Amino acid sequence: MSETGAQLVRYALEQLNTKHIFTVLGNHNREIYDELNRSTSISIHLLNQEISAAFMADAISRSAAEIEVGTVLITADAIISQGIADAFISGIPLLIIAGGPAANDSTDGIDPMQLLQPVTKASFKVSEFNNIVSSIFEAQLIAISDKPGPVFIEIPINLQVHKDELEAPLPIHLSAANQSQIDQEQLEISAQKLLAAENPVLFLGWGAARHQQQIMALADFLAAPVCTSLQGNSAFPAEHPLHGGLIANPSARHALKDCDCLISIGVNNNDLKYAELPKQVVQLEAGAIPALLHRLQSNDNSGIDLKAPSTAKKIIQKIAKDKAELQENWLEHNSRGRVNPAVFFTALAKVLNNDAVVVTGYGSHRALAAELLPINNDQDFISPSSFNAMGYCVPAVNAIKLANPEKQIVGIVGDGAMIISGMEVITAVREKLGTVYCVFNNSERTADKNLGHINWGSFADALECGYFPIANNHDIDTIMRRALETSAQGQPVIVEITIDYSRKTHYAQRVEKAQQASLPNRDKLGLVKRAIVRKIMGTK
Repeated sequence: MSETGAQLVRYALEQLNTKHIFTVLGNHNREIYDELNRSTSISIHLLNQEISAAFMADAISRSAAEIEVGTVLITADAIISQGIADAFISGIPLLIIAGGPAANDSTDGIDPMQLLQPVTKASFKVSEFNNIVSSIFEAQLIAISDKPGPVFIEIPINLQVHKDELEAPLPIHLSAANQSQIDQEQLEISAQKLLAAENPVLFLGWGAARHQQQIMALADFLAAPVCTSLQGNSAFPAEHPLHGGLIANPSARHALKDCDCLISIGVNNNDLKYAELPKQVVQLEAGAIPALLHRLQSNDNSGIDLKAPSTAKKIIQKIAKDKAELQENWLEHNSRGRVNPAVFFTALAKVLNNDAVVVTGYGSHRALAAELLPINNDQDFISPSSFNAMGYCVPAVNAIKLANPEKQIVGIVGDGAMIISGMEVITAVREKLGTVYCVFNNSERTADKNLGHINWGSFADALECGYFPIANNHDIDTIMRRALETSAQGQPVIVEITIDYSRKTHYAQRVEKAQQASLPNRDKLGLVKRAIVRKIMGTK
């Protein structure tokens, strides 16, 4: 059988059950692009910039019901590490395939493998025609194994166009999900710590995604409050009586106050920085939850002091009281004619379908959404982890809608990030995706002469999108319902919200406190002074 290298790339990706590939076209990847266009099982999407391709692939990995590796096709001379870096920080598997120059090309350039070394798990440069398929298989396995992350693979143009008889039958990919072996010794240590604990608490990060049912069973058995990181916001249903919310919220902080054993599931180091943790922390892989629960349940109650119904009831009542007070405090906040975030998210929750997916960018709006919007289904809240992901929301919304055309996909995006990647809305227009982008327009920022005013209504008209402005707290649910009805007809919609950012979320306060604590006293004072000046001048 005679095949080209580009055909081998297509074969390998079809074997991996890849559904969507995001690409920016160049001379060094055109052969692969043309071949992938012939596939009946892969959809390839042409984008404006490499960073958007990385964000869309990242969103596919985060939102897929089963483990799926988001895939990017770019060129080796146009590597942008920004989108890839956030996936690395968050533990999101990505497969970055780059077409490269021929092996004998002496043109000067940046070595993409050196550039990406700090933000990838591994890098490959295929040098042998017969290794193309096996190299892609190996890259995918590395991407999902242990802590998932991005893997880069470069395929020179000379191998893409080369055509040859294969020496052996093409390898068949055998599914290898990320199923690490359970450490039985560590499992027993964790069980013993829980058996001795009086007030255990669960702390969930993004790694707890796809395990909601098992986590609920563990929480119910222990009568343990459940707190989440911002990334793990959807790992436990907000409607569950043991849901304590974000780790910085009062309901979570009060649960942690008497905690003598914290069970950390799928939490990364960034999540731990902003939490006041007890001395005893048990780190657990999500895949070990069923085994741990079985171990606890088989203890015949000889060691574990299960909470009395009255005690469990008090825990639940306290959580409910704290959450109700938080909501009430937000609703009472004077937003001075702008949109109160709590009013907006309360209205949004009323009109969204139960399986709607909410996507945010990186910024103040992300913490507002996580603090104020109740999420009940696993993976229905998607957000990036770091400043490396500025501009994430719009491409991510598009990707998730492509993969889930039957669902409502709503983006919460800051006006600054919309400036960065707003033109990617054109993908949704072209594909008739029916996505909704809620632009949080912080009108206070216009006091800064260096920030220009953007007419988002004109922007929406130029791209043939629906446009709905929300200037105050009135009729938000009606406006959002009309926006969703418009999007259901396949037309993308931009909703401009004149948002009030004057009140900080508990998460933002916690982050600010942690950052200030790391500074010398002299620098802390300077930071406070500058913040006061910005507030007085209206440039915060």
